[in-house]
Parts: sequence; structure tokens; C-alpha cells
Amino acid sequence: MIKMKKTINEVAKLAGVSKATVSRVINESKPVNPDKKEKVLKAIKELEFRPNPVARGLVHKRTGLIGVLIPDITNPFFAEIVRGIEGVIQTHQFNIILCHTFHSHEKEMEHLHMLHEKYVDGIIFMTSKVTDAHRKFFVESKLPVTFVNRRCSDLNSYSVDINNYQAAFEITSFFLKRGHRKIAVIRAPLTDKTSGYERFRGYQDALRAYQLPIDENLVLRSNFKVENAYKAVRNFLDGGNKASAMVATSDLMAIGAIKCLTDHGYRVPEEIEVSGFDDIPMATYYRPSITTIHQPILDMGKTASKMLIAKMEGRGLLEKNIVLPHTIVFRKSTLKSPISEV
Repeated sequence: MIKMKKTINEVAKLAGVSKATVSRVINESKPVNPDKKEKVLKAIKELEFRPNPVARGLVHKRTGLIGVLIPDITNPFFAEIVRGIEGVIQTHQFNIILCHTFHSHEKEMEHLHMLHEKYVDGIIFMTSKVTDAHRKFFVESKLPVTFVNRRCSDLNSYSVDINNYQAAFEITSFFLKRGHRKIAVIRAPLTDKTSGYERFRGYQDALRAYQLPIDENLVLRSNFKVENAYKAVRNFLDGGNKASAMVATSDLMAIGAIKCLTDHGYRVPEEIEVSGFDDIPMATYYRPSITTIHQPILDMGKTASKMLIAKMEGRGLLEKNIVLPHTIVFRKSTLKSPISEV
């Protein structure tokens, strides 16, 4: 049976003092007579009274709440980032309000306004695109914000990411150096500035470095979902197209690609090689295990939290936009490590 919450009025009645005196004891806002303070503390203990953290936070101008907005709670990439965020946030005595936006701008704005009404102390934001509505909200609310996988230079905000362009350039170059020339790409929507546009630009520029044209037949469009990548590859094969390698711009899309290829009788990597991006835990355990771009996902979450807390505490950082290192992790979905150029 759930116990009914005790109220500040009940504490005041049991202690024989005013409600204002109880409030001053709880919030330590003004000095209180030692005898009255002892009575209040005794009543709080006897009634097992728990102060409202939001109401208490308003007195101190801090609620201890951090809003975290993620676009897809089912994506292991975002789950790992949240794990990193939580590890740091909790050690600093904050709590998280986690909001799932479903890649919807309307949902993002709904959640942002809700978090503002909850008097959160700051926000960690993951979005595919920073819009004018986002900018207006953060300017007017004055809420501290840190972006993950996104940079917004015209806001007084912090961000943490990797160099998505360079990472995509390197993984595409890995295939080119080993003689591949028909390299397909499974890209995300280009409205996603980093995971979509920057990774696709890296793929394109790697081809251009080898004086190869961008073949639109080798550009497959998806949206980070396994099932949609599967459909994109199926349509590619049904159209009579062929590739010797596929660069998927997320591990989930690589999984969808490999599943479709094997369902259609292709051997990975013997007949077609596939790479991913992110290095989510599943990339290690899928068969074949996936060669991928390793992002320090956990560290991204931790770094975002540390940056936000520094901003909330008024501590300046030397670097507002932190770019963490990435690496290529070679596994069984490709045949071998890079060799000399051909």
C-alpha cells in the first residue's frame, strides 16, 4: 500500500510552529530559533516528511534536474550516450528527465517547453537539425544547453562530437586503397547535418580524390533503421545494381544491409564487403562482426555532462566545441586491413 505524502502543514502542526518556520528550516533560508528548529526536525523525522525537490529548488534557484532529449530510444547509440551522461550527472547529485522525441521537431519543442516548466537546470540535446525555433527557445529561456553530435555556433552553447566528415572519408578511402571502385553508400537524410550530410560528403570527397564520379545508382537512402536499410539494399539489388563494397553510415544500417545481402545469397565479405559507423556493442556480436568507425560513445555522454555542469556553475571552458577522436575498428565484414594504394 502506497503511503500518502505528508504535507508541510502537518509538520508545522506537530512541531507547534508556523508553516513559514518549517519552510525556513527545510530551505535553510533564514536563521531559526534552535529550540524551534529541533522541534521541526523531530516532526519531519516522525512523519517521514520529504520536501518537494522542485519547490525547494526554486528557493535555491536550482532543482537538480537535467533534461536529456534523444531522437530514438531504441537506437543503442543513444542508449550508450545516456549511460555516459547518467554516470556523471548522478555523481554531481543531479537527476535526469529523459525525453524521447521520435525524430519529430514538434515533439522536441513540446519537450523543451515542458522541461522549462519543470525548472530544469540545463539541457543535453540530441537533434538531427537545429532550427530557428530551437534557437528562439534557448535565447528566451536562457537555459544552459550542450549539444551532442551537433554544433550550433550562433548560440552560447557547448557541443561534443567527432569529425564525421573525416571518419567517412577514411573508411571510404580504406576500400579505395584496396582496389574497390564500385562502392555503394547507405546514407541518412541530408537534413541531418552531421550523421547525414557530413558523412555523405566524406564519402563523396574520397571518391573525388581518386577522380571517380558520384554514381547516383550507388547512393542508397535510409534513416538509421535496420528495416529501412534492408529495404534500400533490396531495391538496389532488385534494380540489377552491383557493388563490391558498401559504406553504411550507421551500424544499424550496416546490419540491415548484411542481412539483406545474405538473404539474397551474397557472401559477406567474400563477395561484397560492408562497413558501419558508430561501433555500438551489437557491431561486435553480429555475424559477421562489423568493421566500423569507433565513436567514443560513452565518453561523448560523459563529456557533454561535464560541459553542461561547468556552464551551469559559471565555469568557463577553453574549448566550447569538443571533437573527440575516432578510429577504424577492423572486423570480419571486410577482408583485410589497408594495403598500399593501387
